[in-house]
Amino acid sequence: MNKIQLIKLIFTFLFLSICSNFIFAGHSGHSDRPKLKQITDIRETAQLAKAANLPILMMFGTDECPYCTLLKEDFLIPMIISGDYTDKVILREVHVVSPAAITDFSGKKISINEFSERYGVRLFPTMVFVDGDGQVLVKNIMGITTPSLFGGTLDDQIDKALAMTQKKLP
Repeated sequence: MNKIQLIKLIFTFLFLSICSNFIFAGHSGHSDRPKLKQITDIRETAQLAKAANLPILMMFGTDECPYCTLLKEDFLIPMIISGDYTDKVILREVHVVSPAAITDFSGKKISINEFSERYGVRLFPTMVFVDGDGQVLVKNIMGITTPSLFGGTLDDQIDKALAMTQKKLP
């Protein structure tokens, strides 16, 4: 191997190392990316939703579900980072394998399984759109369809849920 080939090889290695850091930064456990707030007591989120007149998007999922991770990392967390959705929707996560109970909209402690069943959650991820009283606003999104088209589907449901919330204004 001559000197020029060695230099090309070193630069290629450095370039690929730098690119991989950018590509995988959002998927490592050491990033500073925001996380979805997990629901343990929905009442605080409900008060926030009522005060801002916004819908709540509850993402039901598990850490073991690759589609849940895809949804959070490629759609929901970028929505938080962008700031473009702060006046459209409140994003929350329901971690369904947690053994802890959850406090529902009425203040009653129930199992996460019961909370999930209440909203028709049968597979993961499922996104449920509710108002500040816990009433479903639009049809749930179950699973992830074609990722390249999914963002449009998600935006459409957010816009519909927001419109339903706005209609409830006095």
